[in-house]
Amino acid sequence: MKHKFLLIFLGFYLNYSLLIANDDNINLPKTMVWSTYGLASSSYPEASAFADALMKKYNVRVRLKPSGTGIGRLLPLKKKRVSIAFLGSESFFASEGLYDFAAKNWGPQNLRVILARPNTFGIAVPANTDIYKIEDLKGKRLAYITANPSVNVKVEAIMSFADLTWNDVTKIVYPAFTPTIKALQTGKVDAAGAVPTGPGVYELAASNKGIRWLDIPKVNTKGWDNLQNVIPFMHPQVETLGAGLSKKNPVELGGYRYPTLTVYSDVSEEEVYNFIKAIDLSYELFKNITPVMYKWNLKLAVGTPVDAPIHKGTIKYLKEKNLWSEKDEKWNNQRIERLNTLLEGWKKFLTKNNNLKDEDFKSKWLEERKLLLAKLLK
Repeated sequence: MKHKFLLIFLGFYLNYSLLIANDDNINLPKTMVWSTYGLASSSYPEASAFADALMKKYNVRVRLKPSGTGIGRLLPLKKKRVSIAFLGSESFFASEGLYDFAAKNWGPQNLRVILARPNTFGIAVPANTDIYKIEDLKGKRLAYITANPSVNVKVEAIMSFADLTWNDVTKIVYPAFTPTIKALQTGKVDAAGAVPTGPGVYELAASNKGIRWLDIPKVNTKGWDNLQNVIPFMHPQVETLGAGLSKKNPVELGGYRYPTLTVYSDVSEEEVYNFIKAIDLSYELFKNITPVMYKWNLKLAVGTPVDAPIHKGTIKYLKEKNLWSEKDEKWNNQRIERLNTLLEGWKKFLTKNNNLKDEDFKSKWLEERKLLLAKLLK
């Protein structure tokens, strides 16, 4: 009798679970794996919040695969070991075949964006140092991360704001992002690039050293011209949310989108459509999990421009929600045309130059890339 009651109960529970999962006419896989930044980043707790919400609302189990490098987050996506990658600006670099992705085994990647919330990035220093401005970084120890152009190039761009380069600082190399913030706390480096809402920088702010963010003033147009020559996707933004920041203590940082939820273009429209719909309908479950989760409101976390073309599954859902404009459509079509030009050019280039040594190959590809993009402007 007990066994019969148990079977009836389990049957009721399973049927109820299926009703919950199918209540919104959403078809999601039972399990998913996502790649993210490491534990000290801001994207890891955000990915965790998404995962928890999908578990509660749709009974989907998600495993997170953290990595401190852009290659480490994108490679599992390329090899189909993860279904979604929570990327930084490596989504832009990879789609363009730049930096680490100018190598023979990479080249331009046919990526698509699902969602990407607004965010800021800056250079942090302990508050008890004599570093107050970007110019003050000259001769200081600055963290550099192996195989992570997403962070390194932003730091390079911010240094260029004050006419500095990596040659003007002491580059301290680390294998991943998380150790760079720990190094700030222990005094092994003087400065490091980060987003203001990551767990690691909150720890620094709460320590005896405290935290200071170096301003990137909007009024300095020459500085911003220098910065945007390095990374055109960054813009001036006042930040009040993050470690050591508030409405009474704001800072001018670089605005961009991060994390960027990214897939390859061959992922089906239905799969992405169901995912973005599930995230949208789960918003109430995760919006208060961290101070920045409200920025995943669909009205903030979609639209153009963004690091790579937007996936057709996202576009389908945005059209249903009246959040896709003619301007967005035009931008996306142009971005796809640009990416297709690079993809086709890469195939021809690789066939002709595969015998070159790595450095020569990279240098020649970057020249070829400029020529390919120049043709689009004609």
